[in-house]
Amino acid sequence: MPELPEVEVISNFLSDKVKNKQISSVIVNNWYLRVPITRNIDDMLKGKVISNIKRRGKYIIWNIDISIAVIIHLGMSGKLIYAEHNQAQNKHDHVVFSFYDNTSIIFNDPRRFGSIIVSNKEQEMNFFNDFGIEPLTDEFDGDYLQELLKNKKVNIKSALMDNKLIVGVGNIYASESLFRACISPLRLAKDLTYREYTKLAAEIKNTLSDAITAGGSTLKDYAQPSGSAGYFQNNFYVYGKVQKPCKICNNIITLIRQNGRSTYFCNACQN
Repeated sequence: MPELPEVEVISNFLSDKVKNKQISSVIVNNWYLRVPITRNIDDMLKGKVISNIKRRGKYIIWNIDISIAVIIHLGMSGKLIYAEHNQAQNKHDHVVFSFYDNTSIIFNDPRRFGSIIVSNKEQEMNFFNDFGIEPLTDEFDGDYLQELLKNKKVNIKSALMDNKLIVGVGNIYASESLFRACISPLRLAKDLTYREYTKLAAEIKNTLSDAITAGGSTLKDYAQPSGSAGYFQNNFYVYGKVQKPCKICNNIITLIRQNGRSTYFCNACQN
């Protein structure tokens, strides 16, 4: 599943390419994604201008004129593909947003776990009501993290992945951030010291920022709208490295399951 860095890369790319463009048509080839697509989506969006594209957590939001928001989630395998001409449609091209300059954005999703929701501004605000803090904001620091987690009796990795606490830090970046901060994923969130909260907040920001700069992580399905792969996976310390030596100490990387998710860490470097 694309996590915060991948969604940020996609949002930035599309903002550069289609912001202020007018939609000429919306063609729906498959109405049934994780959430059924609004039946009159073409009528709602045709002739409208994309005024802004932004990210919230793992969602991409297109603000259309002043009253409409298109909220997109890529699910497990979804892609938004940018085409500069009338491109022949491929299998799993479920929705095609076309513009008057013959460019288009294609929503492709083999597993159909993604979603495209058309909402008004009030519905957009309500949709994100329960979302936690964005970890790349100035507000997110050691003080904030300590206040957020000081009473949480769950392991620190699961806490980092709780969307109601912190958005967008998925499995990959939680594992990598904890390694960089030298904190074991087995620790309870409430048991960290102030120094550890501060270090962890900084390393979450560093890890996410480094991944964005690298274009995200391409492990299986993810690609940028241009078709290019990300390359942050080349910089992983622990994720996917089970039974391989730690880059720092040569200890063998451990794999465990936490809340049904794979957790990779180094027993020697992370305490």
